Amino acid sequence: MRRSDKSWMEYEEASKPFLSPESDEATASIAAELRERMQKVEQQVLAQYTATAAYATLGQQAVDQARAESRSDLDRLQTTIIGLLDRLRADFTARLDGVDAGRGFATPDGSLSGDVADAVNGRLGAMEDRINGLIRALEGSVHENMVLRQQIEELQQRVMKQDGWLVSNGGPSDLSLG
Repeated sequence: MRRSDKSWMEYEEASKPFLSPESDEATASIAAELRERMQKVEQQVLAQYTATAAYATLGQQAVDQARAESRSDLDRLQTTIIGLLDRLRADFTARLDGVDAGRGFATPDGSLSGDVADAVNGRLGAMEDRINGLIRALEGSVHENMVLRQQIEELQQRVMKQDGWLVSNGGPSDLSLG
């Protein structure tokens, strides 16, 4: 039967020093053993510090990348919205010019003739529908951006908790080496 530990030794045998406590060899041996242990502890602390710094760097890079992606997504969204608003403004201006041109078909009392009034009302209704659609699309994209930002934060916290960077409270000031 193989035994990997020294539990088979009697307590008195395990506690007896090999060298006599008063000898210079015992003192030198103890000092050498303490020096070796201190070197091992120092190496472990330096390794832990290096790992901590590496995890912090990786976490910061992930946060920076998420911010950059979010910013570029916001920039693309703003560019799209501005382009759509410019197109809408141009279309609205063209339609208003058409309405002004349709006034030439007005009757003497200032009202539009039946066909022109129907055409103008139809165009105005279509424009209102398009504007309402743009407003809904804008609100949806803003909501989607907020949901994505929240998901990124939740994923980052989950990863940091799994890696032992956050305690169960989840506050960034509660960093631990778990």
